[in-house]
Amino acid sequence: MRRLPGSHTFRAVAGDIRITGGTLRGRRLRSPKGGTVRPTAARVREAVFSVLGGRVAGARVLDLYAGAGTLGLEALSRGAAFAAFLDRSAKNAALIRENAAALGLSDRVWVGTGDAVRFLARKAPPGAPYDVAFVDPPYRAGALAAVLPALFGADIIAAAGLAVLEHPRELAVPAGPGWAAGRTYTYGTTAITLVHPAPTGAEGPGG
Repeated sequence: MRRLPGSHTFRAVAGDIRITGGTLRGRRLRSPKGGTVRPTAARVREAVFSVLGGRVAGARVLDLYAGAGTLGLEALSRGAAFAAFLDRSAKNAALIRENAAALGLSDRVWVGTGDAVRFLARKAPPGAPYDVAFVDPPYRAGALAAVLPALFGADIIAAAGLAVLEHPRELAVPAGPGWAAGRTYTYGTTAITLVHPAPTGAEGPGG
């Protein structure tokens, strides 16, 4: 398990969400009031995109449990070609559309509403297969175990793509037949694990 680049103690500032890199760096994003979402902290986002490097340029991106759409919009700023967002809250989905419009990105996004596991079990969102999927499920028991089979059980992630899982540091990524858990980076109490589709015929996670 590795610490993310530039890792140190931080405090998230409520309501102060900005794009951290790319052509829209510094632009503000609106976030839901009342702490109903848990946006990925700016320093964690910077570190994640540092780890991803050139994978983002020209990529098709999926942002699950999207909240205000922070990760997907950041990816578009950094050169992604298209981003699909899915959140179970209609209010959050409307907010993502507002943020995308304010940033001039409406023609490069799709926004859907629904439970991630149930939605993915029925169909892939527009733009699949995706090169990068950002997955930040609720911090509760069983959430990762539920979403991973749905995410890797169909042609949602490209064969050479990956999912970027955000989860509590103490929670290990569960094993499964369709995915291979790669490196885990830690940032305070947050962990980021890179998860790849398992090679054809493989059973269980790899290193």
